[in-house]
Amino acid sequence: MGWFSRIKSAVRQVVRVVSEAVGRVLGLGDLLFGFLTFPRKRLRLHVAILSDANGPLVTEPDLIPSIDYIKRVFKDRFNVDVLPYTKSYVYTLPDTAPAAALDVNEGVDAWLADFGEAGDYFAKHLAGWNAAPVSFTFPVTVYVIRDVIGKKGNSPGGPLVDYVLLDVDGVRLSTSTLAHEVAHACGLWHSGTQSNLMYKRDNRGDGAKGWQKNLLRSSRHVLYW
Repeated sequence: MGWFSRIKSAVRQVVRVVSEAVGRVLGLGDLLFGFLTFPRKRLRLHVAILSDANGPLVTEPDLIPSIDYIKRVFKDRFNVDVLPYTKSYVYTLPDTAPAAALDVNEGVDAWLADFGEAGDYFAKHLAGWNAAPVSFTFPVTVYVIRDVIGKKGNSPGGPLVDYVLLDVDGVRLSTSTLAHEVAHACGLWHSGTQSNLMYKRDNRGDGAKGWQKNLLRSSRHVLYW
């Protein structure tokens, strides 16, 4: 990877840190009183299915259960409407993705991948902001990749990124993983309570605590417009 690409990756990171800090300041009211979950807010979602040499990794209808789940849970628990960033929630990317973007390690390795070929590919297809403002809705992009090694999904960098990763098993075997990872992107971390949306295993519930509502509703991804 060349030095110019590394500089672009670093600029993206700085932009995300600044926008996250500004967003939390602007969302101070919800950060303090978000547990009241009133009035309703909005989050824009953009799901991009990657393709390998054999074609798209999953079909667009495969995502319907996960989309329905996040719409229901975010509305019921956080009073947040999850809306499509464009006309549809789900799109299939036409090009064959590079191997680095198809299979990504979880945790810190996923964040480090943002500085390499995978990060460049994800940035190319990101909805909304990249290194420069495109819109002021700060959507969350979900990339459906072949494998998040060791898990079914990942949010590289938590609230400091604008995308999350969901692999084929996360689509086909778990309806809650997409919502769980998007909540990470909105600032939530794992909970030890099994009934909670942020429980780290697949047999999680859909509950949310008051402080979780404060954090999610004050995210830059969750807006009044």
